[in-house]
Amino acid sequence: MMRGMDRRFRSCAGSAGAVLTALCMISTPAFTQTRNPEPPREGPHLAVPVTGGEVKVPVAGDFDKVHLLPPGGPAPRLPDGHIDLSGRWYPNRAGRMLQVAYPVPVDAFFHFDRDKEKPPVFKPGAEATARRPSNIPPGECGQAGVPNTLLEQAGQHAPFEFIHLPGGKLWQMFEYPMNVRLIHADGRPHLKNPDPSYNGDAVTRWEGDTLVIDTIGVTTDLRSPGGWYHSDQYRVIERITRTSKNHLTYQVIIEDPLVLAEPLKTEPRAWSLASDPNDYWDEVFCTHNFEPEEYKKIYGDRAPNAGGAQNER
Repeated sequence: MMRGMDRRFRSCAGSAGAVLTALCMISTPAFTQTRNPEPPREGPHLAVPVTGGEVKVPVAGDFDKVHLLPPGGPAPRLPDGHIDLSGRWYPNRAGRMLQVAYPVPVDAFFHFDRDKEKPPVFKPGAEATARRPSNIPPGECGQAGVPNTLLEQAGQHAPFEFIHLPGGKLWQMFEYPMNVRLIHADGRPHLKNPDPSYNGDAVTRWEGDTLVIDTIGVTTDLRSPGGWYHSDQYRVIERITRTSKNHLTYQVIIEDPLVLAEPLKTEPRAWSLASDPNDYWDEVFCTHNFEPEEYKKIYGDRAPNAGGAQNER
């Protein structure tokens, strides 16, 4: 989060109709530029002069000056020669917090090619069970887990931070949802029988300059990207390549021989290194800012399952 920028609380959802992204309902700050279909009438409600349907005001945060970050030179390396992934990373090409309403270049905002994403191919008879209703009780905020936490950033726009230490430890910290993940990068094998968890048991290997993170033991209470439940044979392969100092790519392959007829492969996601020296860590977390009963009054029988969109992950 940028210093001085007012970010609202957010309620986020993993859409079962989406392929691999989680949609996020975000309350957008009022300083974004807007266009009106016709010239507004005069009156005290007009805070700024308008000409030709466009608000002519300075854009707070200089979002009208956002640009694509240059490569910035080669990726740094650890003493052992491997790429150092350390840094604070944003799900865009501009190195800072962006949202769709901001007046920014499309190239800077571009995160991945959504049109090329393919839906999961389920084994015969497996989809009905995989897409069973959520069992999360009303009002509770579920943990995103692996790999949802990163894949959902197409809608969240929130950063994560890598702390890559010599000797085989890679810490991954998320601003939203507030979560810390330890990835063992010392060549150790998987635990023989890991206790199920949201982050699972992660080990790594290097394929050239690409770090491959292999995760098993992800709890079956967690919905997979796209809104389906996986089996206990679920496996997540993440491929991370720091292509230059300022940019990295992130790609996921999901295997589940009991549910999927073939592995599910995402399009590469573009992430960029924080460019502002005043950029700092902030707390963003799920709040109970909605009530199931109020949702029923508004939506009736169409009220979101389990009392709120947050629970649709």
